[in-house]
Amino acid sequence: MAVITSVVMLATTKNDGPTLNSNGVVEWGVKNIIPLVLLVIGIGIIASARKGRISDNANTLTNVMLGMGVIAGAAVLYGFAGQLTDLVFGSG
Repeated sequence: MAVITSVVMLATTKNDGPTLNSNGVVEWGVKNIIPLVLLVIGIGIIASARKGRISDNANTLTNVMLGMGVIAGAAVLYGFAGQLTDLVFGSG
């Protein structure tokens, strides 16, 4: 009887498993990786400007700005997704 009781207790025990706190990783990426990527892009634009390819630089800069806008829009939607769904569908 004791074995059956312990098996039932193990079966009904909620085990969510380990959790991962990724806040530090995200903050580190925002503080370190994104500025380095923008630095490399900026150096590439300046280097190609010295070669006289201004129209290529304008296209590259436009693409970078559009990409940053898409990333910022995704971050805003990620941050306010709950509030947006409550606004559209109503909080039930």
